[in-house]
This record gives sequence, C-alpha cells and structure tokens, in this order.
Amino acid sequence: MRAVKWYGPFDLRVEEAPEPTIRLNEDALVRPTAAAICGTDLHVYTGALTVVPGGVLGHEFMGVVEKVGKDVKRFREGERVIVSAWIADGSCWFCRRQLHTQCENTNIFGMGPAYGESLDGAFADLVRVPYADTVMIKAPEGVPDEKLVMVSDALPTGHDAIINAGMEPGDIVAILGCGPIGLLSGMCAATYGASHVIAIDMVRERLEMARSLGFTTINASEVDPAEEVRNMTDGRGADIVVEAVGKTVEPLRTAIDMVRKKGTVSVVGFHLQEYNIPVGGLWLTEKRVIFSIGNPIRSGERLTRLIASGKIDPSRIISHRVDLEKVPMGFELFEKKKALKVLVKY
Repeated sequence: MRAVKWYGPFDLRVEEAPEPTIRLNEDALVRPTAAAICGTDLHVYTGALTVVPGGVLGHEFMGVVEKVGKDVKRFREGERVIVSAWIADGSCWFCRRQLHTQCENTNIFGMGPAYGESLDGAFADLVRVPYADTVMIKAPEGVPDEKLVMVSDALPTGHDAIINAGMEPGDIVAILGCGPIGLLSGMCAATYGASHVIAIDMVRERLEMARSLGFTTINASEVDPAEEVRNMTDGRGADIVVEAVGKTVEPLRTAIDMVRKKGTVSVVGFHLQEYNIPVGGLWLTEKRVIFSIGNPIRSGERLTRLIASGKIDPSRIISHRVDLEKVPMGFELFEKKKALKVLVKY
C-alpha cells in the first residue's frame, strides 16, 4: 500500500508499506476515503515532535471499515466511519467519565511515541484502529466526506474550546488566531448564539475567510488587538477569548489582557514550554484560564448531527485538495501559511 512516511524535519516520502493487520480483538481496519493535514501534524513535520524514522503521519481521517476484530460489536465491514484522532480504551477511570483525551491508554495516530505507543497514521491506504468500538463514529448517510472529516479532530477542538468555556447565548467571543481551529471555534460560537464573534490575526487571507464567515476582524499587525476588543465592548473585554495560536507566551498574555473580568480564556494553542503568567492579576480580576483538547469521542455524534442538519459546515475552511501522493506538497504549503486547511483525497 501507499504511505506517507517521515524521515526527519521537512522530509516526507510517499513509499510502499506493508498493510496493517488485526492485532487485537478490539481492532478494526479502515480504508481512508478522506483525511486532512492538521496543525498538530506540523509539529512532527518540523521536528518539534519526533516519530520513529519511517513512521506514517496523519491523524484526522474517515473511511470505510474493511475488517473488524471478533470483539468489535458496534461496527461491521463496509460501514462508513469517522475515526477519532485520539485513541482511548473506553473503560479506564477517565474514559468512564467521558475524559477520553486523558485515557490511561491514549495515543494519537501518526504522532510517534509522544503520547504512548507509536502507531502509524492515516496518510496510507489502510489504517489499524485500536479500540474500534470507542474510537470510531458512525458517519451519517448522504453527507459528503469533506463536511465530516474534521469531526475526527479539528472541529471537536474548536467546538470544545467553546463548550468548555461555558459560553452562553449572547456572549461576545474573541478568537485569537484564524487558523482552522480558531475559525471552527468561531463557527461553533456563532452556532450556539454568540452575539458577536471577533476574529484576530495578521494574515490577510485568514482575515478574509473570517469575514466571509460573518465575523468582525482585527488585524493584529495594525492595532493593539486587546485594546481594540475593549473598544468594541464598552471597555470591558470579551466574555470568552479562544487562544488558538500557541507556541509562545505572547498570545496567552494577549488573551488574558483581552478577556473581561470574570471572563474565560480557553486555550487550544499548542504549548510545550513553561511560562511566567501574571497570576496576581488573574486572581484580582477573577479571570479564568482553561486548557482544552478536543474530544471527538464525546462530541462526535453531536457534531455530525449539526453538520447533517446544515447548522455548521466545516468544509468552508478547506483551501486546498491534494491526492495522497501530493501530501508532502500539502505540508509545505500549510507550513508556509499558503494554505488554510488541506484535504487529502485517496
């Protein structure tokens, strides 16, 4: 089969690989029909996270069940499924409380040993899916792959950033960072009744996309975004700020500055460093900072219903479509911010 393998920073190769097999009775084999390049994949691509050389990348995908282990009860061969990027056993202390991203046996497809056992990812013609009854989500009939594939990861990440922040109808929500996660957070906030979604970025094309979704935009390269948000909110700040930039402390500080007293900063940006945070100011103003990882297993069915009913359409943020053989080119475009969201076709 074809597979996209990582051999070092910026070194992806499409090569032949042996097909995976059922190893455990809870496994399924899924033949992908659509996948997407996720921002988290870039951390492997650039070498910030490393996989074993020759490891197969990709974790955001859906497809058709090719084979199931004898203990898989909820799915059968030939069914169309969305596969959660997060693998969880469904039975540990955390899973029993719907905290699947903290499962004691968790991992992410194609992310190497960063989160546990190294598992090959979705940029291949066949994928082994452990704990299939927990990890797979039934795809609604008649809804195209392009609209559903982000239920695997990006859409629950944006969605749960809003839900975990406790958004109420009428809230003002600011989105710091208009990449895929930020834009999807804004779409979910609008779906759940936000009175105003303010989108902040420095990339012109991303701000244009945000405006096309009905958001008010701020170009952070031209004005102080926190001050501008306060100007838009009678000096208070946003009720909720989604920090979807990550990497350094600066966007986190900006988000804290931007949120109102007793408001919530919901952090979905990827952070690996330790920071000095102004805790005294947070305490005095009772601002709340939470960290959120999207949970496709918990939120997946709810999101597929929203998509099937036409209330949200994640495919609007897809900017590029590539065949599996062109995935390395898709990564290059995405890393250089020349693409917003890259869909992979098989």
